Amino acid sequence: MSDRLGHSSQSNRFPNRSIFKSSLSLGAFFLLGTTQHVQAKEKTIVAVEPLVCDVVKAIAPPSKNVTCLIDRKKDVHDLKFSPKQAQALKKARQVITLGPEMTPAIRKWANNPSTVVVGISALEIDDHERHGEKHSAEKHGDHEHHFHGDLDPHIWHDPNNIIKMSKIISKSIRKNISIFDKKAIRDLRERSQSVESILEDLDRWTQKQVSTIPSQQRTIVSKHKAMEYYGDAFGLKTLGLLGFTGHSSSLRPQNISSILKELKETRPKVLFSEQKPASKLLRNLSRQSSIPISSKQIYVDGLMPTGNTISVAINNTCNIVNSLGGSCDMGAGVNLEEKWALLSNY
Repeated sequence: MSDRLGHSSQSNRFPNRSIFKSSLSLGAFFLLGTTQHVQAKEKTIVAVEPLVCDVVKAIAPPSKNVTCLIDRKKDVHDLKFSPKQAQALKKARQVITLGPEMTPAIRKWANNPSTVVVGISALEIDDHERHGEKHSAEKHGDHEHHFHGDLDPHIWHDPNNIIKMSKIISKSIRKNISIFDKKAIRDLRERSQSVESILEDLDRWTQKQVSTIPSQQRTIVSKHKAMEYYGDAFGLKTLGLLGFTGHSSSLRPQNISSILKELKETRPKVLFSEQKPASKLLRNLSRQSSIPISSKQIYVDGLMPTGNTISVAINNTCNIVNSLGGSCDMGAGVNLEEKWALLSNY
């Protein structure tokens, strides 16, 4: 059928069919391109401290971008963020940190909506006020960078506290996963459960190793009071030498006399070094007290040069147990370390 001008009514009804199809194709192309661009530009999760980053990577779905802000070789206590690190914090979707008690440089970002604190100030920890009172009592003048105010931030030496940290991390990551991303939600749930299971096994393993130490030899003596949570969790007494000596006056005769008296009363089997070579203070006290220094160091502030969160716990426990006259089953611990590595090394 044609109209008065000879035009087909059929073609007149859909004059721009080809244009319409082209528009759909073009729109789909741009929509796909935009989606890919958004995915490529997805903001990262920035984990501040090395140990926190290791825990975050063990929990976060592999589809999420996780950036470790501070290299494990750096001291978080007196670190100043570089412009590049500051920019990473500014652009992050989430910032996860132990908080300013451990890393003073993060104080500026601690109250940002995107910042998630998983350290001592965020956890409900039994007797943490008692820890604070003990730790504050150490201050005799300036306590170098290991004085943390009223709260001891070295909470991860108790595996149950890492479980508490992991729950906060998991909950915060879940808030930023779309309800339509079923795989990421499932991955997060399964990985969180695996992390908790490994840490529960670590707690049981550590209890078993410490139980081999003769009861009269269960004292950890080190330079800083950073193993209190470990001691409380596993039934050991802890003694921080700087609680007696201060910092700038650490080698004054009256302070040396004070700590030597305490060591004579406590009669520890060894003095635990936190660095290699051992500090001048530790060497001096060892010489005067005739108490040997442990052959291996303990790591109090985070990760070891290699390995993960479980590696630190295994190293410290076997060092402590073997040095104090017990017997440590390293093999069972390494099995836990390998399970954790499967989660955090993607």
